[in-house]
Amino acid sequence: MVQQVDLHTFFASTADWQWLSHTQTEGWVDAFLQSADTLCFMSENIACIGWISRKWGRRMLSITGECFRALPVNDKQVFDFFDYVAHTDVDIIYLNSDSVYSPLYEIGIRQAGFLRPVGMFSTSLSKEIPLDCPYHFDKSWQRNLKKADDNHLSFLSVSEPAESDLSDYISFHNAMEQRKGFSDGINRSQLHSLLSHPYFRLAWVNDAEGHHLAGGIVFSRCDYARFLYSFTSVEGRRLSASYWLYKGYMDYLASEGIKRFDVGRLSPSNHTKNNLFLFKNGIDGNALSYNGEWLYAKSKIIPFALYLANKYYWKRVQV
Repeated sequence: MVQQVDLHTFFASTADWQWLSHTQTEGWVDAFLQSADTLCFMSENIACIGWISRKWGRRMLSITGECFRALPVNDKQVFDFFDYVAHTDVDIIYLNSDSVYSPLYEIGIRQAGFLRPVGMFSTSLSKEIPLDCPYHFDKSWQRNLKKADDNHLSFLSVSEPAESDLSDYISFHNAMEQRKGFSDGINRSQLHSLLSHPYFRLAWVNDAEGHHLAGGIVFSRCDYARFLYSFTSVEGRRLSASYWLYKGYMDYLASEGIKRFDVGRLSPSNHTKNNLFLFKNGIDGNALSYNGEWLYAKSKIIPFALYLANKYYWKRVQV
């Protein structure tokens, strides 16, 4: 049976489930959805939190990620859950699932009336690196790791961020956003809230004098971790600090008993974003695909209107 529950019940009930998306954890919700109009759905096997917004006078339910008591799930479990969600009093439901792709998941969600969006704006590709065996890097990684080592860079995991850590992170992060011309909206209050939760860990790469060159945040739980945020200063790029950051996280997480490290979404392309793909793809690992984007709309025109808004109003890059 599927039902709606409150946030307290949701977090208490899913605490020991096998799979929790980072966006479905108490730390993430406290940081980014505290003032949002949230809805929590739960069945015996699947659960998720979504938030209500208004688009063009229509009520839209957005869901990023899910929780699963045990994997894999079958098509009936997926159908029962999302069929219930589809009957919520909203006009549009947008789902972006970061669980590993399953044909049975797709069968169930399609039978519940969900379709792929007209255009997709987030890639579903990623790579998972096993941390319980030796790492293998391509020649570019080997060369850049040697450069970082020659310049005496150091990796520092921060268990209890100080005010200076928060200030430095926001300062560097804002500089990166200005340089790259985008914003993901994280502020000091959200960062403090996020890092107060044990699933989220900040780390720095410093130069020989202790100055920050790069920083990042990972989500880790049980034997799994995922890279969420990172930035590198201009000087850090010159000294290959981003390579040292990833390698440092891999060593640190392995020492904490983490066995699988998801590098975050991969975006192969024929433009400048391919450079980030080449960077992340330089570590040997297992390629994977997420279940990705899905849309449920009560009007046939809504998927096309949403596509146009994403592409031309919000200027998002189609993938």
